[in-house]
Amino acid sequence: MEHESHHHHHPHGTGMRWLDITLGVAATIVSLVSLWLGLHSAHSMEKLVTANSYPYVELMRSSAALPQPGEQIRRRMVEYELDNNGIGPARIEWVVFNFNGKPMRDLTDLMDACCNGADINGMNLRGNVTGALIRPGGRLPMFTWNEPATPDPAFDALNKQMDKIDFTACYCSVFDECYTRSTETTKPEPVKACVAPATPFQPRTHKRT
Repeated sequence: MEHESHHHHHPHGTGMRWLDITLGVAATIVSLVSLWLGLHSAHSMEKLVTANSYPYVELMRSSAALPQPGEQIRRRMVEYELDNNGIGPARIEWVVFNFNGKPMRDLTDLMDACCNGADINGMNLRGNVTGALIRPGGRLPMFTWNEPATPDPAFDALNKQMDKIDFTACYCSVFDECYTRSTETTKPEPVKACVAPATPFQPRTHKRT
């Protein structure tokens, strides 16, 4: 009986062992460099995408006197808002308001703490800020109060107490890159996630018991 002979194929070499080893090492180095360049390129693209969607939220408060339409007098105002001066949308996860270091639930708590529970007449406020999306160049007023035409002790009290109010916001980009920003810091601080605080602030009011 005839047996088929099997031919084993071996890698072709140059016949010179030192040269074969050198070429093998060179091929390995080229492969590793190519892999590193691929990973570096992917990381660079990820950073570029993040940079092109970067929100930059600033916490604004104002008590400036503004001229009123059709009037010669300049009236004061109390205003708290979030401004997005970045190049990507900002999704607000939560806001915390503190008066003298104590967190406030809403404007009722704030007025109770700062202004002897005075009623708020003529204030424009937003019912909810959690989950709000601020477009690039956009602003999110939380509450605004223009000085009334007739003297109002509640307005005067809140206006005088503004330096005792500080607030912090946590927000994320569309790619869930999250940051915190407060009136006590000069720039946003990156965080892994916006962990819910014990007492988030909502501008709405609640009934006193």
